[in-house]
Amino acid sequence: MTQRSLHFENVPEIATLGNNHSLHYADHWLSRIGLSTVPYVPGCDAPIVLVAGAQDVEAGAKPIKVMLWDFHTDMPGTGLQAAAASGICWVLGNPGQAPLALPLDMPEKWCGLTAANIVLALLLDLELRGTIDSKSPSVHRYDVSAADVLRCFADQNADHEALKDAVLPSSLWRRNGSVAVDHGGIFPQGFYPCRDGWVGVIGRSRRDWKAIRAVIGDPAWANDTAYQDPFALALQPGDADRLFAASLLQFDRDDLLARSIELGATIAPVYNTLELASRDVVRQDFFDAQGNASLPFEIFPHHGEAVGAQT
Repeated sequence: MTQRSLHFENVPEIATLGNNHSLHYADHWLSRIGLSTVPYVPGCDAPIVLVAGAQDVEAGAKPIKVMLWDFHTDMPGTGLQAAAASGICWVLGNPGQAPLALPLDMPEKWCGLTAANIVLALLLDLELRGTIDSKSPSVHRYDVSAADVLRCFADQNADHEALKDAVLPSSLWRRNGSVAVDHGGIFPQGFYPCRDGWVGVIGRSRRDWKAIRAVIGDPAWANDTAYQDPFALALQPGDADRLFAASLLQFDRDDLLARSIELGATIAPVYNTLELASRDVVRQDFFDAQGNASLPFEIFPHHGEAVGAQT
């Protein structure tokens, strides 16, 4: 297994100024890898300052400022507005119905994570060069907005040859229920309700679709020739999607998981934290004493007070 690690010696102070959702999450992600922040006060020596929205440091100060915006750069607003402005909401929900919002502060979480990565890049620059050039006559400023972060996701998914000559044609970038638009041309793909919750299903081949049908008991509808080819179903998924969803409602998540493991099907249950811990699905140290999920790398002390992270 390839291992990558970052070691930071003599980590300088990272200051925060103001408060919004994105700054809260940036602070959170940094703390998860052992990097602490302090409130910004005029005259402090912190070379990096995380700034919430339109807050600013005092005139004449020359720290590197990482500006976090819950909406757009230089615009007040929320992550909900960022999701709408970015185009993400355009494809969330069922056909012919109103678009849905991203859940659980997700726009602000991504904004904060991006800002935390910028801080790590600046610290890496410090580690490699021995200094952060915060005394430059022109103040360094990085603007990170939730709308711009989400727009990157939307642009990746909406980047289609046909869009060069058409403005969001209904056959491409659209709300499409539980079947992802242009997801690869194989049925099924999405989250579906079952008797006691939800499961995620990703069909990648004819073999997968055959195993998925076996998990739900090979109902009569699934043996009809019209429902045998997952590539054809991906083009017109409506009827198959409704029948498949109805069949899943006959099973519990645990039952579907056990049957999927036995038959080699690509179905996985959606569990909350307590359910995961009680079912022995993840490794023993995946959750800490407070129930927080572990990071995908190990935190360890390095040369006294310095911190590092290793995958």
